[in-house]
Amino acid sequence: MEPETEPTGEHAGLSRRARAVVAAVAGVIATAVVIHVGMVFFYVAPSNVVSEKYATEIYDYMAPELLQNWKLFAPEPLHVNRSLHARARVRTDAGTVTSDWIDLSASDVEGTRGHPLPSHTRNQLRKGWGTFTDTHDADHEATSMTGLIVEAYLKRVALMRMSHHIDGEMTQVQLRSATRYVPEPAWSDRSMPDDVSYTVLPWWPVSENDYPEGSRR
Repeated sequence: MEPETEPTGEHAGLSRRARAVVAAVAGVIATAVVIHVGMVFFYVAPSNVVSEKYATEIYDYMAPELLQNWKLFAPEPLHVNRSLHARARVRTDAGTVTSDWIDLSASDVEGTRGHPLPSHTRNQLRKGWGTFTDTHDADHEATSMTGLIVEAYLKRVALMRMSHHIDGEMTQVQLRSATRYVPEPAWSDRSMPDDVSYTVLPWWPVSENDYPEGSRR
């Protein structure tokens, strides 16, 4: 019996067309991997010429599914305490009145302290505000579609939390961020201001569609 021989010619392995398809797919995958790794790198890397020039494109690629909460090269921890407040213009039988400022972040702080496994909802406002500042200019105008989405998101979270404190129909809502520096440790030679600084946003109109389903008005 003669030994079996390996098939040759067009019967050996993949056909020329199949090899071309595999090569094309491999090239596409390799290109996608390079682009993805590059986007992630420039997103987490310190500010540089490329990340500054293509900041909008990089952020739009990363948001919202791929956002990173870390930076390269030993980042400095957060050194400020920030809370988000809101107030509303409310239509009542006596006319329209403006409510007091309500600390929306208070429930997050309360739900975190003393809990070894606090709820992830504590990050709703913190991450929302961080995204807002990244997607808006100095006049608080959105610079991308992501900015418009985060506006609607913050408005909805604010209305959801305020609806338990305010009676009447809210026609407008206004948000502000209150920032206070964390005190420096005794061994530090740096000094930080003790006062609270505020970033106040313009009034946003409220419609029926802005309320989360099932929230109380």
